[in-house]
Amino acid sequence: MPVIILKHYRIVNRNGIFYVISKKPHRCPCCQGPLKVRDSRPRQLILSDETMTFQLRRLKCQNCGALHLEIPDLILPHKHYSREVIENALHGNLLSCPAENSTIYRWSKELKDLEAETWDEQEMPPQKEE
Repeated sequence: MPVIILKHYRIVNRNGIFYVISKKPHRCPCCQGPLKVRDSRPRQLILSDETMTFQLRRLKCQNCGALHLEIPDLILPHKHYSREVIENALHGNLLSCPAENSTIYRWSKELKDLEAETWDEQEMPPQKEE
């Protein structure tokens, strides 16, 4: 399921469950169609000192029918740990990281794999002129 990463939002705490309120309307990333809230689902987020439960909205495109999960930028797609915890661990700050060593190793491997797949603009091979 494609995700929509929110940069402009506020978080509301209702009885220990955190709701993400978007400050901007969204369009479908696939077809630019209007999105409508379909439902929501819980998501656990592990911070350095606590675990939070977020209720994340799932949006359905009115044109193409695609489903999208709306997440705040403090959550990385497909990760249970917060962006801050992962970034700190990858920069060597392991004291505040609740993850096991094998998880941190996997994160560093994923980052290296991503960097190997990503071409810098200056490293791009020249394109043939036709």
